[in-house]
This record gives sequence, structure tokens and C-alpha cells, in this order.
Amino acid sequence: MSKLQACAKCGAQFDVSAMAAGTAFTCGACGAVVTVGAAASPSRVPPAPTSRPIPAPAKAAGSASKPGGLRGPQYVPVERRREVAAAAPAAPERRGRDDHEGRASRSRAERPAKKGMSAAAMGGLAAGVLALVIVGFILAKGKPSADPAPMPVAGTNPAARGTGPNPASPVAGTPAGGSPSAVGAAGGGTPAGGADSFAAIEADFSKKKHKSKDELKQFFERYKLAGPQGASRAKEVAEVIIREEDPDFAPARALLGYKEFNHPIPEMISFTNYPYIRAVEEANKQRWFGPDEMKEYELAMHAWEKTLAHEKKLDPDIGDSTFRALDGARRAIARDPHFKDYNYEAIFASPYLICYSSDERLSEEDLLAIPKKDRQAKLAELEATRKTYQRVLAEKAKIYQQLYAEFLKRYGEDCELKDLMGAYGGRPDYPMSKRSYKDGCPMIIWIFSDRKAFDDYHDNVVKSNIPTGVAGYFSPATGWVYLYDEPDNREFEINKNVHEGTHQLEHWFQKQKREWGPTSVPQSFFGEGFAEYIGSVNLAKDRSLKFHGINRPRLEFLKSADAQMKQQNRKLPIFPTKVLVGFEGYGAVDQWALENWKMPGLGFFYAQSWAFVNFLNEGLNKKYQTKFKGYLDDMLNHPSVGSSGYAFEQFKQRFGLKSEDDWKKLQAEFEKYYLETLIPMDLSKVGDQPPTREDWPGYVPIEPVDPTK
Repeated sequence: MSKLQACAKCGAQFDVSAMAAGTAFTCGACGAVVTVGAAASPSRVPPAPTSRPIPAPAKAAGSASKPGGLRGPQYVPVERRREVAAAAPAAPERRGRDDHEGRASRSRAERPAKKGMSAAAMGGLAAGVLALVIVGFILAKGKPSADPAPMPVAGTNPAARGTGPNPASPVAGTPAGGSPSAVGAAGGGTPAGGADSFAAIEADFSKKKHKSKDELKQFFERYKLAGPQGASRAKEVAEVIIREEDPDFAPARALLGYKEFNHPIPEMISFTNYPYIRAVEEANKQRWFGPDEMKEYELAMHAWEKTLAHEKKLDPDIGDSTFRALDGARRAIARDPHFKDYNYEAIFASPYLICYSSDERLSEEDLLAIPKKDRQAKLAELEATRKTYQRVLAEKAKIYQQLYAEFLKRYGEDCELKDLMGAYGGRPDYPMSKRSYKDGCPMIIWIFSDRKAFDDYHDNVVKSNIPTGVAGYFSPATGWVYLYDEPDNREFEINKNVHEGTHQLEHWFQKQKREWGPTSVPQSFFGEGFAEYIGSVNLAKDRSLKFHGINRPRLEFLKSADAQMKQQNRKLPIFPTKVLVGFEGYGAVDQWALENWKMPGLGFFYAQSWAFVNFLNEGLNKKYQTKFKGYLDDMLNHPSVGSSGYAFEQFKQRFGLKSEDDWKKLQAEFEKYYLETLIPMDLSKVGDQPPTREDWPGYVPIEPVDPTK
């Protein structure tokens, strides 16, 4: 017969017929301890059953299933007592997968009803819920809000946050799988993707009385991210960084509106004494250009473009051979002991390099002797002086280039002359042992600003006195022309430029025709007469030249001498043609004149030499012009050794002078032209006087050397 025992707490009924009195066990419904044989409290009424019984916690592995176990007997419904009693002694049986799955598919209705949850289970459930709440709170804090509040971090100032992640230093509270915040070197931590508040940065900045370079840079970056308030402070910090710590800190310079200029001169450029290259060198020294220096920055960038064009022109594969040759001529001047210290300007006027200077010189040693604070001012002064030379150089360039073009036009084909600026000076056909001037053969002309500078060069630089009557000359030793300007006598100045330039062309074409060997041509009527004839030009306002062959200064000299002779009832001194052609050297001229005229004859020699060459080219309807071109070719082929009498013999052959009568006939033709056509000529018909240097309509200043053109 069954014996029931009620739980004193919840009223649940238990069959205790098999238990001894006093045995204690746990109520499976409410968890209270029930003692067998104890009377139920009369005041306790069993609660009404719930619609959904709370399932009892599963029996732990290893717990007792018989009376006297750890938890004592559990409540078993009456209808299942036999089943439980029958199964209790049997050992658990292993079952296969099929049987397990079959059992799993049974209806829930066949399972025993679950009556409730123990106190321990309830405690575990509450702890789990609390953990979920905490995790959710942390996840919510990890997301930036519209106005994020600072989150305290262990060991840091809650108001200060770093500006970037530091994976090596994770911060407590980082959500699992997320990117940890970092503690910046300037203090504080910033959530990933966040930014400091302006007040927080200011607080950190105030705490740091002595800030290192790196700390200043970090504060600079933090201020930049702090909105409009931070922008102003970022500029202040940027100025401190530039002024005191790192003048080349690019982010700070950029924020303050600076532009960087950092363009080293290309290695291909070895000679840098050009205005635009010097400008690039100075800009590189300055490096940073502020907002109020944008015009200077643009000029520096324009100079850099020219420098790149300069480099390209020097390239041996794709460059400009003429430019390389003229650049080489400038390098030669830089090495010349007499000219390297001159403050000069130069212009490329192919095939010429034309240089212009006063007597101003400044060596590298002199420049270094100037105090550093005054050095830049001195260089600016020298450059300002050079700029005043640009107009005169532009005029000289036009004059000399027209001379070169006219010379080749008249004599290039007949004398087989080649462009001096062609490959190997126009003679690539020479054998390798004879080739010279791979990029061309430039000619150098040096013009001093006045007679004073011209004399200073000879007296104090080369220490070689120059006669006062010499107004310029060509030197076969150097191949250069040396002149000085005479702005008060424009016609003579222009004529002598062309005159000396003609000597220079004779010299270099002689070398070209003689495999670049040395030349040795004695002074003769041809040398001076031909230069005076070619040098007889008119210069128009547009700087174009007219080569007319009438030398006004020589003609004026002859008119004046003829008038004096007539007043004295004397004839104008005239050299016999045979004598004139045979002179070699000015000494022979004066000696003959003193012996025959009892007076110096060099002035008459110059005038008559010009008149005779003019006659051979223009007189008698140009009767002798073709023969003269042949004679010019002979003179360009003048031998350098054993040449005495060469000019005289070649003249006889070219003009067919086989007897004294032939000489007399030629003399008669010349004197008639000389006395009746040239000397009486109306000077007003020779042409207008050249314009002043300032009278140049349409003149546009150009840079003397511009590699972009």
C-alpha cells in the first residue's frame, strides 16, 4: 500500500512507502527539502497548477538514483512507477544510430511532464541575461554617435584620445572582432575613425610646456581634425614647427599656403651661367614660396621649364647640335683666364656667340670676399647691369646673322663654302683624323661698351698696349673679333662690325677649306679692301641691312684729300695697280709712300683698296665680278707655308694680266672709275644715316638665350 508525503512548501505529493522515516529528499517542484514522516504545515495550501509547468533541470551525471543518493529520490508520477521500478536495476544499453533516431522522433506526449526549475538553474539564467546586457552595452558604446562622449580608459586621461590606431596596445573594452583604439603619443585615446574635441586638444597642449618636434607634429595633425576652431590653431603650430623645428615639414608648409620648389639642375648641364638656370639654383636654395611669393614661384617654374628645354637641347641623341656648339663656346669663355671674370651677357645668334660687357669684373674669390649678407645684393646688381645690354645684343645679332647669310649667298656656291654650323663644321667628308667641330663651328665676338673698357682690357687684363687708332680687330690667334661700341658715330660703328666680321669669315672658311689647319695670310689690298667693301652697309629702322658697297667714311676721306690736293695744284695720290696688288704688310705700304710721295700712305691704302675691290665687283657693269669670285676662292685656299707672292701671282692669273700693257689697261679703267664715278658721288645717295639704338619701332625685348625657341 502506498504511503504519500506532502511537501510542506508547495504541497506536492510523494510516495514514501519504501523510505524509512526521517529520510530527507528534495522536492522536484519547488526545491524545498522534504522529510519522510514530517507533518505538513496546516497553513500551507498547494498552489494552483500553472498552464505550462516549468521543466525540472536534468539529472547530473553521476547523481544517485536510489534512496540515500546525493539528492535523494525525485518525484515520480504514479502512472510510471512500475516502468521506473522495472528499469532501475538494468544497466544502460548501447543503442545504434537507427534506434537513437527512432527515439528522437517519438511524440512529445510520450515524454514525462516537467514540473519546474531549480534555484541554481534560475540563478544561472539570470547571470546569462546579465552578461548579454553587458555585452550589448559595450557594443553600443563602440559605435560613434553624433556627439560622442569621452569613455574613460584605464590608465589614461578620459578627456584625451589618440589620433590613430595602435594595434600593439589594445584598450580594455574593445568589442570582440573590432579595431582597438589607440593611445596617442600626445596623450589620450580616440575611437577608430573619430577625432578629438578642440577643448580636449587644448587641454593636452597646455599640459605640455616643452614639446618635442614629434609632439608638435602630432598636435598639428590633431588640430587639423578639430574643425574650424582647430584650423586656426593648426596654422599657429605649423608656424612654430617651421620656424623652430623642421623648416621642410611639407604638411605644415602646405597648410600655410606654401609651394615647394625642389628641382636639382640636371647632370647633363655642366655650364650653368644662364639667367634661367641661375634662377632655378636660387629657387632651389629658397625651396619654399609663401602665399605672397606666388609670382616669384611662377617665374621660378618658368625658369625650370627653360632649364628642361636646355637639357633636351644638349642631349646627344635628340638635342640641337647648334645649341650644343654655342653652349660649348660659353664653357670655353668660362675657362678663359682673360674673360671668365667679366660681368657679361651673351646671345646665341647662330653661327655666332656675341658677348657684351663693360670693364666690370668679379672673380669667385672677390664674390666670396663680400659679406654673405651683401652677396645676394651684389649679384642682383650685376644681373641688373646685364639686362641693360639686351637691346644692343639684339641689334648685333641681326647685323652679324645678315652678314653670314649674305656672304654665303654671294660666294657659297662659287667657293664651295659649307655651313659652319653643320656637322663637323660643314665638312663631315673629311677623314676621321681631320674632322673637327662635331656639333658645328661657332664664332665668338666680344664687344666692349666703350673705348675705356676696350683699353682697360688691353692695359690691365692681357697687358698688351693697343694703338689709339685701332677701333677694333680680328685675331687669327683666337678666331675672335674684339670691338667697342661707338653710339655717337653709328655709321662707323656698324660698318666696322661688318668689316671685322668679314675678316672672321675669311679666316674660318679658310680653315674649313684647308682641313682646319692653320692660316697665314699676309696683309694685302684684298684683306682690307674686301672687308671694307662688304662692310659698306645701310641699317634700316627694322635692323635690316643693305649691302651696297659704298663706304661713306672712306669716300669722305677721299673727297677731302682730293679737295686739298687741288688747292695745292697736286694730284690725288694713287698707288699703281701692280704695286697695290703686290703689297704684303702695312710696313711695305708706308715705306713705298714715303719713298714716292714723301708722306705716309696707310690712309690712302685703305681707301684705294676699298675702291679697287668695289671697282672689280661693281664697275664697268660688273665686268670683273666673276673673276673676282675666283680670286676670292684662291685667297681662301692661301697656303700657310712658302706663300710669299701667292696673292700677286693668283691675281695675274685670274685677271689674265700677261704683260705691262695689261696692267696699264687695268690701271686706266680703275682710275677713270675712281676719279669720275666714286669720288664725285653724291653722299646723299649713299643712304640715310643709321637710326639710334633707341629708334627701333616694334622692338620686343627677348631673352638673349632662350632654349624654348
